[in-house]
Amino acid sequence: MSNELPDTDDAYAAPRSTEFKNVRFETAQGIARLTLDRPPANVLSVDLMREINAALESLEYQRDVKLVVLAAAGKYFSPGFELGDRAYVMLEEFHKIFENLAKTDKPTLAVVAGPALGAGSLLAAGCDLVYAGASAKFGHPEVKGGVFNPVAAALLPRLVGRKKAFEMLLGGASIVAPEAERIGLITRALPDDKLEAEVAAVVQRFQDGSAVVLQMARRAMSGGLDLPVADAVRHAEDIYLNQLMGTEDAEEGLKAVMAKRKPVWKDR
Repeated sequence: MSNELPDTDDAYAAPRSTEFKNVRFETAQGIARLTLDRPPANVLSVDLMREINAALESLEYQRDVKLVVLAAAGKYFSPGFELGDRAYVMLEEFHKIFENLAKTDKPTLAVVAGPALGAGSLLAAGCDLVYAGASAKFGHPEVKGGVFNPVAAALLPRLVGRKKAFEMLLGGASIVAPEAERIGLITRALPDDKLEAEVAAVVQRFQDGSAVVLQMARRAMSGGLDLPVADAVRHAEDIYLNQLMGTEDAEEGLKAVMAKRKPVWKDR
């Protein structure tokens, strides 16, 4: 598949084409793969982050996508921001990534096989699922260089709790993947030589699902995260009753359960 987004004059269609130079982006068999590919270490430049945002924004128009896999080429996932980029523009693009991750209805999986530090650590942790090799490191060393990451200051306490967030942001120490799993920063830490196989198994499980059901379930969960419990339940019930139950796949799923057979999804 081409590494360019569709070019169209239709105001309701996908954004105009973006040429990807710092990432690889392709969609096949219901899986969108977004791979950081800016040697030697995938430092997050403004241009790279703009390409991430273009890829994420294009997902709105890809209704058959069941999972977005964010990975990185090379030995590093990412060591963080490019030094020397204009701070305001850099933070604006980084902030926009998290807005796009929050509003997408596609589940996201980050795969971390090497160091993920600073903004790179948060980029991985911002995905719904994070699988990492046991030797991968996570951390926020920015304070040692006289700065801090504003998005991390806001988001990290929500991911790992106040005490651990203060320790990570103010102490500047890095942690390995098993500790990152223990505190809830990532989903699973796996032996380095098992990571690829486990990720392939996870991807297969998503491929076996219905795109529309996965998207609505993700929408129900993410939309209720910042709501009181009662409101979050009503939000999820509204999606279930007024959106999900009108889909062909919800009907097919129920029929398959009753007939004790494997469902045949139409992704609609």
